[in-house]
Amino acid sequence: MTTFSFTRWCPTFLLSLALPVTGMAMTCKTQGSGEAVIRADLSSSVAIPATLPDASVVWRSERLNVAVECAREQPGGAEEVFLYLNPDNLQIGQGIRAGLTLNGIDYLQSNGRIPAQQTLPGCSEASGRITTCPTVSFNLPFSVFILKYGPTPPSGVASDVLNYRVFQIDSGSGMNPVPDNNLNYVINDLRGLRFVACNAELRVMPETVEFGDVAIRNVRVGEVATFQRFALATSRICDSPFSLNARFTPVSGTLSGDVLVPTNNDSIGIRITNARNNNPVRYNEPFHATHLLGDDYSATADFNAELLWQTNTPTPGPFSAEVMVDLFYK
Repeated sequence: MTTFSFTRWCPTFLLSLALPVTGMAMTCKTQGSGEAVIRADLSSSVAIPATLPDASVVWRSERLNVAVECAREQPGGAEEVFLYLNPDNLQIGQGIRAGLTLNGIDYLQSNGRIPAQQTLPGCSEASGRITTCPTVSFNLPFSVFILKYGPTPPSGVASDVLNYRVFQIDSGSGMNPVPDNNLNYVINDLRGLRFVACNAELRVMPETVEFGDVAIRNVRVGEVATFQRFALATSRICDSPFSLNARFTPVSGTLSGDVLVPTNNDSIGIRITNARNNNPVRYNEPFHATHLLGDDYSATADFNAELLWQTNTPTPGPFSAEVMVDLFYK
């Protein structure tokens, strides 16, 4: 008996489906200049006292108010604008943490996204006419800071990161991976961050600057009515050398250029100048204060607090304003 079998032969083939590529819907850059990257420099080494408590700010960028414009790259519905934090998902270093101050609010998260409270309108124009779609323009007031956070590294080196991309502005549908297409804020070269053994002691002498009675005579707007001297006295108790920057930040009053106007009497304004060269010291901006290097374990920086007339017809009466002093280590 002969046996045989039936077999079925089925040709095989590869079925390939080509899906349409989804383009990113938004591009955001600085208004006018069209910049896609804003960079901040540490300027020099930044010393971090190991004795500082966690959450102490050891460096802060300048306060920026960037004019941003976001536009469509393809037709679609309305898109919310977000700031994506740490888009490269980098570990910034040991013993430190980065933070973002946006619209006066501090954000300490190391990733994720923050709404910019802006929306790019929807548009149904064809791709060839996409430039006629409406854009969204807004100001982004922010600064970036670095905190002491967590155990101090044994080596004393806080970071070996060359460039830290703090955030990228993009749409709610996700980050555009194309370089130089959306606005990024980058801190250059964090290798200058280092730990030192102690922090500086600071004394403001006197703690309250009293002007006494100010005579209302020969009044001219912008003229100095009188001034008082004060000083920042700093010292260290360890052998670690460092320099100090300082910053005067108003607690009360209103700023008008480099003059602080008390809220309870706007007839006068208070300007701080360096006693050595009489150059104005701008509020909210860091400046070099003292060196604590080598055998110098203490140092003093002298300043003048000047009263400037703000009107030709001043109102008699008391006035007061408060200023906070921050130290930054180098």
